[in-house]
This record gives sequence, C-alpha cells and structure tokens, in this order.
Amino acid sequence: MKKYGFTLAEVLLTLAIIGVVAAITIPAVITKVTKDQYVVGLKKAYNTLKAVQREAEQEHGSMANWDWSGDVKTTFERYFKPHFDILKDCGATTDEGCFNADYVYLNGNDVQNAHKFNTVSYYKIITSDGVSYAYGKRNNNGKSYSGILFVDINGKRKPNKWGRDLFIFLVYPSSYSIKPDGLLTGTDPEVRYTSDQVISNCSKSSDGADAGAYCAARILTESAMNY
Repeated sequence: MKKYGFTLAEVLLTLAIIGVVAAITIPAVITKVTKDQYVVGLKKAYNTLKAVQREAEQEHGSMANWDWSGDVKTTFERYFKPHFDILKDCGATTDEGCFNADYVYLNGNDVQNAHKFNTVSYYKIITSDGVSYAYGKRNNNGKSYSGILFVDINGKRKPNKWGRDLFIFLVYPSSYSIKPDGLLTGTDPEVRYTSDQVISNCSKSSDGADAGAYCAARILTESAMNY
C-alpha cells in the first residue's frame, strides 16, 4: 500500500500562506482590541467623574451654588479630591509623577504649552485604577464652563495622544454637570457643536489646532472608537 504525504515544498508553501494571512489580520485584530480597551477605559473614567460629582453635591449642594472663585488647588481640594480613590497626589505643582511631559494631538502634531499638565495651573492625581486626572480653571470668555478636566485613561503610559488615551471633560455649573468636550447637537442648552464638527475634529486627518479634543463626545455617543 502506498502512503501519501506532503512534500517539503507543499509544507513550506502552506506555512508561507499562513504567515501572510497572519501578517495581514493580526495587526488589525490587535488594533481593534486596543481601541476597545480605550473605549472601556473612557467609559469607566466618565462614570468615576459622575460619581465624584454626585458625592460632592450630596456634601455641598448643587454644583451651581459652589464657590468657583478660588484657585485650582482650593477648588479641587474642596469639591473633588475627597471623592476620588487617590493613589498618587501630584497637586498643583510641577511634579511629573502623574502625567507624561509631552503629548501629541490626534493628527500627530505636538501639544503646545497651554496644555502642559506638569505646571501649577493644573491639580493632578492618579487614582487606584491607574487613571490620571488634571483639573484646571478656565475663564468663561463667553462660555458657560468653569473648569476643565483632562483624563489620561492609562496614566503616563503611551501613546499619550489626544483622542486615544487622553480625553477632555468640561465642568458646567449652570447645567449641574461634567460633560465631554464637543457635545453633540441636541436639546441640551450647553451644546456648542454639530456632529460634523465633532467628527471633523476627532479624525486622524484633522488639521485643527486641537485635533482630538472632541473625541470623548464622539466615543460616548457611538460607543466605539471609529477613527
């Protein structure tokens, strides 16, 4: 009886085909899994912010009646800090232990000095789940938000990019809430952007100065990182 088997050439050809297929598909799978992890991390951080606000309002009353006249340190320590589970407190100092020194926008451009977190302009912490938060005050300049919260969902680890692991939330006392920057069009009185504007900003091809600033709004609306 004859026995049949594969020749060495056939085995090598099969392995080559498998290698090509793997080289094409595995990076795409890894990218999707990584993006899904970012989405989960953002949702978890947003839930943390909502819980912090809820607990602070139980103690101090409605956010609309809080005293926003103090400096960054005073405001954060009074209203926000007691309600975070803090692993490391970098304070409103130049301590670089909570945030990376450099970030890039979603289009790859370097973030300029206005959003360098390791300064006295931001109060910085890392929570027990490894998320970094930076709170800064903003003059209203015709807008209704009183503060800004930057959230790096994986701390100092890479990619350190807006719209990937770094996201922006705004504090709106007038509507008693902390909301993602780039709110979509709807009935909310604080809405400032259309969906087209959000998608344009939250895109790798964006040529805007703050490319990626509205990505938290896009992700939380679409429940995915579709860019």
